[in-house]
Amino acid sequence: MNTTEFDTPTQPREFTWKWVDLFWILLGSGAIFILGLFLYIAFLGGGGFNPQGLFQPTIELSMVLAALEAIALIGGVYLLGIRRRKQSWEAVGLRPAKRHWLLIATIITLIAIPFISIFTIILFLAFKFPLVNPQLEFLLPEGITQLGALGMLLLAGVVAPFGEELLFRGVFYPLLRDRWGVWPGVLVSSLIFGIIHGDLAVGLTAFLLGIILALVFEYSQSLWTSILVHAINNSAKIALLYLLVKLGATAELGL
Repeated sequence: MNTTEFDTPTQPREFTWKWVDLFWILLGSGAIFILGLFLYIAFLGGGGFNPQGLFQPTIELSMVLAALEAIALIGGVYLLGIRRRKQSWEAVGLRPAKRHWLLIATIITLIAIPFISIFTIILFLAFKFPLVNPQLEFLLPEGITQLGALGMLLLAGVVAPFGEELLFRGVFYPLLRDRWGVWPGVLVSSLIFGIIHGDLAVGLTAFLLGIILALVFEYSQSLWTSILVHAINNSAKIALLYLLVKLGATAELGL
């Protein structure tokens, strides 16, 4: 009998993602998003829809796009990642987190939010870059109501981060880490995470946040901790934005 597997106390080899998995997940997520957008257009078409007004910023459109992003990412990872590879949710790191890590993640987030914001502002002022946030139009469309603000807080603050963490820290980061090591995986996955946010200021903050998210996931070994960090970060910023608007501080926001 071959007893090599009993010679070391190491745990069994963990599941690893492949590049082809990422390809299918991205393809599936894109297809789900486009299908959802077409269904949204078709639904509007039944009521005398004007195509020219499709991408006019409204709270309904913002909520639909946030929901579609989450559904597409969750659906893509589950159907073309987890189900296709015949795995459980543990394949993306959705395993119970230790309590002390949940506390650590919360503390890290509360420290990181002002630090990242101040660092970004100082950097942009030093290089004389314009401090413009294109997400304001998405988060603060004309005619937003309190119910709409609550919906956006839930979707963009909690649901969307869950979907993004499944893809970026649950699949993409482990794929890179298993091939290149921890720090190359952290930096490259965070760089891509920043780039997809489009804008320079938003992208820089997303890059720095991505580093924290990947490291928290790496050391806690639970995706729930990075989801917690991401959700607290987004929810706190969105809630602060709506609070400033409620207090009438629209001039400071450039509105």
